[in-house]
Formats: sequence, C-alpha cells, structure tokens
Amino acid sequence: MVWLDGQSWSIMLRESFLVWSALEASHIMTLMVFVGTIVVVDLRLLGVLFTKTPISAIEKKILPITMLGFAVLLITGILLFYAKPLTYYNNMYFRLKLIVIALAMINIMIFHFRVQHNQAKWDDAEKPPSSARVIAAISLSSWILVVIFGRLIAYGDWFHCGAVDEGGLIYFFNNCPQLGGH
Repeated sequence: MVWLDGQSWSIMLRESFLVWSALEASHIMTLMVFVGTIVVVDLRLLGVLFTKTPISAIEKKILPITMLGFAVLLITGILLFYAKPLTYYNNMYFRLKLIVIALAMINIMIFHFRVQHNQAKWDDAEKPPSSARVIAAISLSSWILVVIFGRLIAYGDWFHCGAVDEGGLIYFFNNCPQLGGH
C-alpha cells in the first residue's frame, strides 16, 4: 500500500481537486442508481411494491441499469482506492464495506443459481416464496449497510493508526503494526 500510495498516478489523482471531486461525485451518484434499482427489485421480491407486475418484467427493465451502475461503481471505486490506498486500507469502515459487498454478492449468486431456478412458478405471485423474500431482505439490508459504511469512511480517522492505542484490537484490525503504526 505504501508503494501504491507513492505512484505518480496515485499522487495525481488525490492531488487533483477536479478529478478527485468528479470521481467521488460519480461514485456517489452511481451508487444511488445502483442501490435504487436493487431496492425496487428487492421490494418486489418482498411483495411490497408492484405486486401485480411479474418479477421477470421488472428484472428485464432494471437489470441492465443495475449492471451499468455496478460497472461504473467498480471503476470509480478502484480509482478512488488507487488515489488514497493507505487512507482506505487503514479505514475500518472501508474494510467493513468490502466485507458486506462480498456478502451481498454471494447473496446475489445464491438467488440467481438456487432460488431463481424455479421463478416461472412464482413470477406472477403477489408474494414470492419465503426463500426469495429472505434473499431480498438480506440484499436490502446488505446494500443499506454498504451505503452507511461508505458514508462513515469519511469519519474513519477515529480509528486511524495514529489515533488509537497501540496494541489494541482496533490497532490490530487496521493493520497498523504492518505499516509501522501510520
């Protein structure tokens, strides 16, 4: 991370007010689109929204937007990390965000490969089977947590290596010993 932090592109990105601001704004705006589309599908799977519309019809319209949003989020997220690798690497909220994203992705795979295989049977149902509703509830909770942890990244200095007691649990989980306490 120290090496990456010293790379010329990394320095250029973090020191460029306009590029950094555009990246951060793009990441946040795309997050709203991405999470917004997921919320619509999850609420339909929970039987709360658009109960008269087949789930497949909603997915057909929304999935391309969700995928485009994910692609932009991934690109902007990688660039944001590349600009400030030490800041994010040592941020407990960033790490929690990545863990929840991984869990949300596993949840999506379980839905697509296990639950959705018999969607034709319940596609028109006002309230899908409990397995689909559980997946939707986990998804909704996960993405809400991702947004919360993402927002809290800005306040991660509370847990920065220089601000916590050396040898403590937070110090250990921030990988402070490997970075010389910085």
